[in-house]
Amino acid sequence: MQHARESDAERLSVLRATGLLDAGLPSLDRLTGLAARLIGAPAALVSLVDADRQRFASACGLTGELDETRETPLSHSYCRYVVEDRQPLIIADAREDERLRNNPAITEYQAIAYAGFPLRSPEGHVLGSFCVVDDHPRQWTEDEIATLADLAAAAESEIALRLAHREQQTAAARMQAVLDSAHDAYVSIAADGSVIAWNASAERLFGFSAAEALGRQVTELIIPERYHVMHLAGLARVRETGRSLVAGQRLQLAAVDRNGREFPAEMTVQVGRERDEPVFHAFLHDITDRMVALAELERRRQELDDEHTFLQALLDSLDTGVAACDSGGRLTFFNRALREVHGRDAARGESGETWAQAYDLYAPDGRTPLRPDEVPLSRAYAGESVRGQQLVVNAPAGPRRFVTNARPIDTADGRRLGAVVAMHDITEAHRAEELRRARHKVAQVLSEATNAGQAAPRVVAAITDALGWLCGEYWQVDDGRRHIDRLSSHTAGGTDLPGFTGAGPLSFARGQGLPGLTWKRGSAVWSMVEPDNLLAGGRVDAARRVGIRTAIGLPVRSGRRVVGVLAFFTDAELAHDPDIVEMLEAAGAHLGRFVERRRAEDLTLALAAARRDFDRVVGQLNDYVWTLEILPDGRARSVYASPNGMGVFGGTLPTGGDMNATVRALVHAQDRAGFVAFHDGLAAGGAEEIECRFVGFDGVTRWIWTRAAARRENGRVYIDGISTNVTERREVAVQRERQVEQLRELDRMKDELAAVVIHELRNPVGVIRGYSEMLMENPALDDLGRRHAAIVDRTVLHLQRLVDDLLDLARLDAGHLSIEPSPLAAGRLVRDVVDNHRPGAYAKRLVIDEELDPHLLVLGDAQRLRQALDNLLSNAIKYTPEGGTITVAARGREDAAVIEISDTGIGIPAEQYPHLFSRFFRASNATRDGIKGTGLGLAVTKAIVDAHDGMIVACPAPGGGTTFTVTLPLQATLTPA
Repeated sequence: MQHARESDAERLSVLRATGLLDAGLPSLDRLTGLAARLIGAPAALVSLVDADRQRFASACGLTGELDETRETPLSHSYCRYVVEDRQPLIIADAREDERLRNNPAITEYQAIAYAGFPLRSPEGHVLGSFCVVDDHPRQWTEDEIATLADLAAAAESEIALRLAHREQQTAAARMQAVLDSAHDAYVSIAADGSVIAWNASAERLFGFSAAEALGRQVTELIIPERYHVMHLAGLARVRETGRSLVAGQRLQLAAVDRNGREFPAEMTVQVGRERDEPVFHAFLHDITDRMVALAELERRRQELDDEHTFLQALLDSLDTGVAACDSGGRLTFFNRALREVHGRDAARGESGETWAQAYDLYAPDGRTPLRPDEVPLSRAYAGESVRGQQLVVNAPAGPRRFVTNARPIDTADGRRLGAVVAMHDITEAHRAEELRRARHKVAQVLSEATNAGQAAPRVVAAITDALGWLCGEYWQVDDGRRHIDRLSSHTAGGTDLPGFTGAGPLSFARGQGLPGLTWKRGSAVWSMVEPDNLLAGGRVDAARRVGIRTAIGLPVRSGRRVVGVLAFFTDAELAHDPDIVEMLEAAGAHLGRFVERRRAEDLTLALAAARRDFDRVVGQLNDYVWTLEILPDGRARSVYASPNGMGVFGGTLPTGGDMNATVRALVHAQDRAGFVAFHDGLAAGGAEEIECRFVGFDGVTRWIWTRAAARRENGRVYIDGISTNVTERREVAVQRERQVEQLRELDRMKDELAAVVIHELRNPVGVIRGYSEMLMENPALDDLGRRHAAIVDRTVLHLQRLVDDLLDLARLDAGHLSIEPSPLAAGRLVRDVVDNHRPGAYAKRLVIDEELDPHLLVLGDAQRLRQALDNLLSNAIKYTPEGGTITVAARGREDAAVIEISDTGIGIPAEQYPHLFSRFFRASNATRDGIKGTGLGLAVTKAIVDAHDGMIVACPAPGGGTTFTVTLPLQATLTPA
């Protein structure tokens, strides 16, 4: 079976490159003979392993047919194992070797003992072995093996030299083949100027054969006589300095051929060194045709330059802008008119993808940037003929509007040379048409409007849409002339401008914002920078978001008085335009007259309608609405009265006489004194109200609630009032008071029952706990019984705390929660509480940080304060997950001691903080997480703090969790409980 290394293609390629498979090498024969003599072996070989055979490149001691063929099949090879293993193979007796015992070479060639070393190529491939063979078993000595290794290394060097020589021969042959096939003439000269290489192209170019040229001076062959001295000086300089000034350069020079014909040639020279002398290698070719073509090209280029200059002058004389692109769609040309529009020349080489952005090209609305495929020149380059496309250029001097025509430039055979566009400026004509349409639309709106509420918004919408502005608003000065209010808003195309304009109410004071400033000045306001000072009312940020660049305000007058303001906003920078201002002022004047006239008519109609609506609404009420005038003699005259007084007075109240006397007669006798006081207060010009009984015209006594206020108008005194039948409400109030009293009695009974139950529970709980403690102290109790007793003890302790909390709350409700104040160190008290709870905190791997003032003195009940702090700290431990942190601080602040307990626990939902100190309240997240509790601890804690004239609050902790803050007075007289 053939090993992979034997058939490795790269190894076999190197092996064949040596040439030793077909011919031997005398130096190898000397090495094999030397090995046979020094080691005393019958045979010494240089064996090369091919794909299917081994070949003896050198052999000493072979006989018979093997000496003639010098090869064997791989089945007879020992050397193949040297190739496979890539290491020496030393065999004392092949008959005893596992791999060689069945090798035919043992019987056919008497190859009994073998020692071989691998022969490697410079790349590391094992090509074969250098070996010796004996026909008897033999123990190879160390000296023999070392000698064989040295001879193998020498053979390996010979093979490497053989490979290098053959590679040089191959490279030289390849180079000569390349030079002979080159189109350029190749000439190589020695340092003295004699030719040492001359290829076939040189023969054809100069007319000398290689045999004629080699050895002759190059000046005699190809260099014109006038350059001989210069050439020889250059050779001398290179020989002297070792450097060439023309090496690596492409040179144009004159050359001469065998017939004396002088012609231009292009030459490239490289300088090398051979035997420490410079050698020059030159490639040359005839460039006569090129020079003729260049001369013709220059003549044609000059003609094109002349034509281009003529065309440039012609296009620059046009007022129409012209631009063009080349066959690759790259911008190449702007004429003078277009350069003046953009303030610069075309950036040559720009592709159509960037034209719209680079030159600020917009759709006819002036806001929407053109897409690359919408640019007229791009469309023409794509093959379209464009006629009449309008666009806007946002030029440095301001927006300009153009109508464009564009077409592709094609040759007769269909090749596209580029495209051209002509741009006609129609800015002035377009603006005049916009103003004409705006005036016409305003006149049409005013003729069709039926009221002031329609006219102003429609005028604003007409102007905004006609001029293509972003937004228009109408503002009206209020009747009191204290502020100006926005009555309508219109955006172009229904654009949504949230936060800037809309239907919502908005008011400005005089001089505030664009409307207020226009009102104050009484003249047009035009601002074309970022109008921050004109955008009050929180609209500055919104204006920046939508890109407001120009604000225009025009007053609407009625006579000399400003009654409203037209306000317009656009996202374009519009310079002040007298024509637009004139149109807007005319529209404002027409609108002012219309609005004032329509407003008077509308107010009249609205007043009549309001009176009817008021009467209708009042007629549906059970209340009695009235207005009286107090006459100089003290009598009261009815000015207005509800049409229906049945629900209040049990009939229709007469309004013809003195209303004061009429109403006083209906007041219940027991309430007349209060009514007189009510009347006197109104007569003094104040506002009064009274709830008293009236005996109606139907004989029914009703409770009537009357509210009234006096006012003066044109020297007269009026009283406006409303009277309401509240008899049912009075009856409901009496019934509610009775029910409240019943509920209070039930609550008192409940508290008494709770107190009895709590007192009854304390004794059995105390007995159970006493016996559980006795059980736990009993040494005879086993582990299971002790665990059961501990469970009973913990449960009874929890029950006792619950009973104590309930008892404290009961005492609080009964007013019996007493404290015994005495001076105490708050910091020491807090530290004792913290130390008591450390085991529980450590069990949950919680960190307790302390910041305690040891000199903080308060006046308080130590036992009660300890109870309150125990509740807060135990809650912090209970609701803080493992690994959390609890911070306890006690410090002085002004005249109070402040104790803070903060945790990194689960926290409390924000909306539940107001209920935190209510009885039985538990936070929703604590209930959801299954954390046990009664909801009584914080209620008891708050009661204790309140009893100390202190305060307790809770808030979210900065890093998550909750912070409880207890504030106690440092020096105070405690309120007795």
